[in-house]
Amino acid sequence: MIGRLNYLCSPQLERPVLVVGWREDSGSLGEQVIKYLNQELSLESLAEIDPVGYFSLSGVQVSADVVGFPESRFYYSEKSSLISFISDIPVYEINEFLKLVLEVATRYNVSRIILVNGFPVMASHNTPSMVLANVNSSLVKEWISGDGINTDVNFESPPGQKPPVSTYLIWKAGQQDIPAVSLWLPVPFYLAATVDSIGVRRLLAFLKEKLTLPLDMDAAVANENQLRELLANLRSDSHDVEKYLSMMERNLSLTEYEAGQLVAAVRQATS
Repeated sequence: MIGRLNYLCSPQLERPVLVVGWREDSGSLGEQVIKYLNQELSLESLAEIDPVGYFSLSGVQVSADVVGFPESRFYYSEKSSLISFISDIPVYEINEFLKLVLEVATRYNVSRIILVNGFPVMASHNTPSMVLANVNSSLVKEWISGDGINTDVNFESPPGQKPPVSTYLIWKAGQQDIPAVSLWLPVPFYLAATVDSIGVRRLLAFLKEKLTLPLDMDAAVANENQLRELLANLRSDSHDVEKYLSMMERNLSLTEYEAGQLVAAVRQATS
């Protein structure tokens, strides 16, 4: 038995865009981007997927004696012509789970699907990087192209390995002639286990421009500045942190020990 899709209301949406984010993403990019959109654009609950059969018990989190079960929820805004979806990544019955996501996309005749993802890299937060875009059609490639976007990427998985859920979803969307793109933003490895507010702001700015959203960016910019200031202070207070960041900014790799020391220092500073 697996969970079903439950609609909570029936809004009138005109060719909305569906933006998808996953929890426990590198830098918490997906979750934070969706959370920001939901709050700033006043999105309301649209639907939810019953988690039964899609997630393992290891996905249950306990914090301050509060049990957090996996959730998969859709939100909407008629004014912004937007649907957002935030979910834990399914472990079982992935194909059936993604069918439910695409059922919502089909029901509301979405104009396109945009997935936001992060992936860890050995690079400094001060090092410029390109957003990688995996698309399912030439029309999406043309629409998404621009400064800072690399569309010449291939996310095909090696033989015998499963593709990332985001890649699988845009492939399935293509089978239904739904334009889709999966955005992958590099996250400095030492920010992968925390919130990369620098990356969050960057993705939000991209969505605001591409979708012409009436999105107030003040809070996102403030969060980015706060993280940059924290890292600058950590750098000035710690010779080792300064050394490790400087090495990466000169395109030098860190040893496993050095990388671990940097991760520990940033974790302590951000906790």
